[in-house]
Amino acid sequence: MRIDIGHLALLSAFVLSLVGLGAGIFGARSSRQSWREVSSRALVSAGAFALISLVSLAVAFLQHDYHYAYVWRTSNNAMHPVYLISAGWGGMDGSMLLWASLMSFYGALVALRMRSIHAELYAWVVVFLHGANAFFFGVVTFLTNPFRLIPSSVLPADGNGLNPLLQNPSMIIHPPSLYLGFTGFVVPAAFALASLACPVRSIRWVTLTRRWTLVAWAFLTAGIILGGNWAYIELGWGGFWAWDPVENASFLPWLSATAYLHSVMVEERRGMLRVWNIILSVLTYALAVFGTFLTRSGIVQSVHAFASSEVGEVFLFYLGAIAIVTAILLLRRLKDLKPDNHFESVLSREAIFLLNNLFLLAICFSVIWGVMLPVITEAVTGSKSVVGPPFFNTVTVPFFLALLFLMGVGPLLAWRGMTLNAVLKLIRAPLTVGFVVALLGLIVDPSRPYAALAFGLSVLVATSVMLEFRRAVKVRRELVTESAVMGAIHLIRTKPRRYGGLLVHFGVAVMAIAITAATVYKIEKDFTLNQGESIEVGRFRLELGSLSEAQNSNYSALLAEVSVFDRFTGEQLTTLHPERRFYPQSEETTTEVDIRMTLRDDLYLALAGVDGVESDSELAKAKGVFKVFVNPLQIWLWFGSLIVVGGTVAILQAERFAARSVNEPQAVPVTRGIKG
Repeated sequence: MRIDIGHLALLSAFVLSLVGLGAGIFGARSSRQSWREVSSRALVSAGAFALISLVSLAVAFLQHDYHYAYVWRTSNNAMHPVYLISAGWGGMDGSMLLWASLMSFYGALVALRMRSIHAELYAWVVVFLHGANAFFFGVVTFLTNPFRLIPSSVLPADGNGLNPLLQNPSMIIHPPSLYLGFTGFVVPAAFALASLACPVRSIRWVTLTRRWTLVAWAFLTAGIILGGNWAYIELGWGGFWAWDPVENASFLPWLSATAYLHSVMVEERRGMLRVWNIILSVLTYALAVFGTFLTRSGIVQSVHAFASSEVGEVFLFYLGAIAIVTAILLLRRLKDLKPDNHFESVLSREAIFLLNNLFLLAICFSVIWGVMLPVITEAVTGSKSVVGPPFFNTVTVPFFLALLFLMGVGPLLAWRGMTLNAVLKLIRAPLTVGFVVALLGLIVDPSRPYAALAFGLSVLVATSVMLEFRRAVKVRRELVTESAVMGAIHLIRTKPRRYGGLLVHFGVAVMAIAITAATVYKIEKDFTLNQGESIEVGRFRLELGSLSEAQNSNYSALLAEVSVFDRFTGEQLTTLHPERRFYPQSEETTTEVDIRMTLRDDLYLALAGVDGVESDSELAKAKGVFKVFVNPLQIWLWFGSLIVVGGTVAILQAERFAARSVNEPQAVPVTRGIKG
């Protein structure tokens, strides 16, 4: 008899979540500490069993255990061991197990690290975490179980293999990073709902969860960037973002989480936006779940999406339940969430933060509309409308430009308000520099006003950040003898929340410049070359040297050798080797691009195929069919993303110390008899 440890561990995690949910609700309502302890321990135990289940699946892949249908569908004997691990989340069943497991890990960490907070708040937090775990473990156990068996009588000797597009180093890190972001948002959502459900009003739950939100936001940001990098180097279309429905699904919670991280500062400093923050925290988690629905329901077509299944309908019910529970709890406690203060001036940091939130949510709902419009029109009219990049660019670019302006101005303003003259004095220098850059852009290319404005606003943000660092470093150097660089590092270490945040803004400005340049000013060309012929593209001359074939245990490949020369000096710069691979197991073909990256631009070359031959024996006479892009400043997108992650890490250091000081949140008793 076969003992299936992975399946038993998964079933145990599901049962523990149900038991913990029941015990938690009873303990939270009755104040019975014994029941609360059962619920808390069940949360930790569910995480432990989820880890066992996840490890069991990884072992099954490494051992080529084709007793499991999922292992057979997404791996084969020829795959590299590294890709055998990533195959664990390469299909829907394994990705759902990864999601449920990571969510339960977050829950276990909360149970282990947050026990010292207010007892009533903690009890309800555990309840809501168990509710989320129970749903996802239930879905994995009964609908997408990766441990379903193939009868031993028909056990295959080899598997189907992983989608060749997913056999890329980025896919080893990209999905786990995304899921660590998605699932991490369950923690602030649970705290927000718990603050409404418990009989006391905790006014510091945002402080308790800010670090958790930052961690999830950092992972999601890294996951989105890694996904863009994967699309850039693997799909062969020369870009990093195509407004694909599933790309958009990952972007939605990022937008609302970014809004939340800004508005919680207003609540902490001014006691405002309490209802707003509760809605944003729950909305962020709901949008993460909504992205999972899009990916797995089959209602949208995407290279990222899984096959159509009945799982999507279950997620809709879950989203409905989240909305109903949130609305009921919020209406009951609305009177207790009145702000301590009100906006005193439009020229204040809190006003800028609120405006920032409105723009972020405007982008968010514009993207939702663009994603769902084809689905809605098909349901109503029977024909599916087409919504592509032009729609998203037209609708969202103005909002993004407005956000850049707010990023450059907002951090300079004081809380409560400033006079117009004081504001103009602060922003005069960055505004002037940004205006000059935008004006130069219009003079050089008047046909692209948005690009000129984007460059100008990005430079405004970067200048604003640099001047803030310069002012602070200058003050410090009057007291301490040190270099400007060391002074800036000291500022980030001593005031990480302030200067780490500015560093994030600087990274976003760098990314905005790179995105604008690489999107608007790219050169794109399709061409065919005989071996020995050359063609000029931009500042480069490309010469096809040879076409050849290679054989790998997992695929066969057609390779091109292309020499790259400087068009004006004739100097040879490099040799590129783009490939076209064929995977016989899955009968799929992929394009493996080769890229020459410099600080100035990327020369991006893809081999589309060969022409002029009827058999492989005539390859020496074949013509190569290529697609080439010259993408200006592309590498600065990746550099900017590293700056963003570095600034976020700096902020997290501040949150670690802040979290230590918040052991018992202040609470205001609320009579249980309050109605509404």
